[in-house]
Amino acid sequence: MSVSEKGWLEQRKFERMGDVLKIVYYPLIGTANDIVGSDDYRDTTLEKIKNDSSRHSYIQAMTDDISKGGLSLLTSKPLGINQLVIIDLFLPKISKPVKILTEVRNIESVKGSGSYKAGVKIISVSKSDLKRIENHIMELKFGK
Repeated sequence: MSVSEKGWLEQRKFERMGDVLKIVYYPLIGTANDIVGSDDYRDTTLEKIKNDSSRHSYIQAMTDDISKGGLSLLTSKPLGINQLVIIDLFLPKISKPVKILTEVRNIESVKGSGSYKAGVKIISVSKSDLKRIENHIMELKFGK
């Protein structure tokens, strides 16, 4: 969900497709600036971050939409703007979840439901997992 501002209109770099997918996510303590500013940033992998003792336990949620640049997730837990979140995204026909590091770009309360909708931007994903996401989006767009 790469977003740039042009006046008050929001411009997205990648087209979003509505899709409900299961996810498991791990909110991290700190922001993208904290990670980038750390001494071992270049040596950091998703597995290393995931195994970091500063993370909370996992939370199950669902997506609302997905794009090559990010996704919207529906959750019962509020997240903070710029908070880093590791997401295990379960795509149909794929046995292992796609693992992505994301940053929360916006969050809003879903009226009357006690839940939240968070827009997250993909910060890091392997090339093979990004290809899986792209293939899934193409299937949604053009049929199977």
